[in-house]
Amino acid sequence: MLDPEFKPRFLRLLFTLTFVGGIAFYFAWGFAFDAFFDLANYTMSVILIFSGLFGSFLYRELEKEKASGAKPQ
Repeated sequence: MLDPEFKPRFLRLLFTLTFVGGIAFYFAWGFAFDAFFDLANYTMSVILIFSGLFGSFLYRELEKEKASGAKPQ
């Protein structure tokens, strides 16, 4: 599934930055254009925030799988 040299900690950092980036995007776009209730602002923020949350959930499951010693299917 994953290469042995692949570092999953990079994934943790990526998902965390995606989540934080979504929150930062919402406030930065809202303050810059006074558009806190803009549909485009919501759309981009939701995509980034939920991608970060879903990725973090998947990373946690990967860590549990590695800890239990189970082989991926």
